[in-house]
Amino acid sequence: MASFRNAEYNAILFSSRYLKNERRIKMPALSKFVTTTVLTVAIAIGSIAKCKPELFFKIPHFGFIPWAMSGGAMPPYIIPGPFEEGNTDWLKDGDVVVSVAAKSGTTWMLFCSHQIRVKGNDEEFPYGDVSLSTPWPEFIQTPGDDWEIQKEKYNTTILPDGTTYKNYWDNPGYPFRVFKSHNHAESFGNLIGDKNLRKKNIRFLAMTRYGLDQIASMVPFFLSHSSEFRNLWGGFPPASSAPIRELAKERLEQCKPGGIWFDQFFPYVNSWWKVKDEDNVLFLHYTDAKNDLPGTVSKLAKFFGIDLTEKEHEKIVEKCGFKYMKDRENMFEYTLPLNPDIQGTVMMKGGLIRKGEHGDGKEYFTEQEKDEWHKIEEDHYGDDLPKLNWARNGGDL
Repeated sequence: MASFRNAEYNAILFSSRYLKNERRIKMPALSKFVTTTVLTVAIAIGSIAKCKPELFFKIPHFGFIPWAMSGGAMPPYIIPGPFEEGNTDWLKDGDVVVSVAAKSGTTWMLFCSHQIRVKGNDEEFPYGDVSLSTPWPEFIQTPGDDWEIQKEKYNTTILPDGTTYKNYWDNPGYPFRVFKSHNHAESFGNLIGDKNLRKKNIRFLAMTRYGLDQIASMVPFFLSHSSEFRNLWGGFPPASSAPIRELAKERLEQCKPGGIWFDQFFPYVNSWWKVKDEDNVLFLHYTDAKNDLPGTVSKLAKFFGIDLTEKEHEKIVEKCGFKYMKDRENMFEYTLPLNPDIQGTVMMKGGLIRKGEHGDGKEYFTEQEKDEWHKIEEDHYGDDLPKLNWARNGGDL
């Protein structure tokens, strides 16, 4: 999975910093005991990280902490690999990658893409679950697996009801397959750009959202992960009983420059903005999709090369609406079909499908925080006013 070449160094460094402070305590016997204990723990962490880092996740509630300390990727279940240069032989011409920014309508666009490709025909092509019909290749479902192991599982897994997993995501009746990502455009290398130089004909659907609304959606999202999923990853994402206002402030800091979620904001927009005019890229804004769902369905169908009758279009618009999806929220809880030991889901019931209205951020942030965020927007987009205005409000590109 992740690289742990510096695992022992990181653990010893952590220990040395601790010991530097600990030496100030004027208790020689205790000092020696603490020194020995901390060094022993540090060496153990380094050894586990080098040999079998997934063992950290066996530690209840905080196993993700030594994983992160020793250099493990965060979040621990997301890996590079499937879309990297040299690893894309599994992709087929015509595939669609829905690479929407985090908390900007990813699951919504996955479901709409599926409904368009089957023209609303759920009888012949049941959706089942977002992980079944529109999977996320970068999402590892079993600690210790890598892309090569998981790729094999995509093709060989038999589901508990006896059906073949491959028949959901790679059904021969589909005009194209749909995969999830949150990547920047650069992450897809020569799959985007000059059509004469592309390795394959893959289409990319990207979408962003007004930043404070996006952050507001993160607040309940992390609280809505199931206990089964947290236990699988050593307590990640950590549960919290902190007040919503405190969590909102914490998420806001994490999304600013230098924060762990920063890449899903300004770098994401800047990346896709550069390629928005490529013929295999469709870059949307969440606000526009919410304000005009029928128009968005038409735009998606055209991009996918699917002709819809008026009746098919009406059916798809209804199914892609909030009420239809909310009434069937069990389809959007993210099962783990590649991990037979886990019968639960990533999300708790009702944890993912929210109204997601434009302006959700108003209820979470103070006027000062809004002003600070707008200043950051201006710092990152200010040299391109059309991009700044579009990133905030949407509209025609």
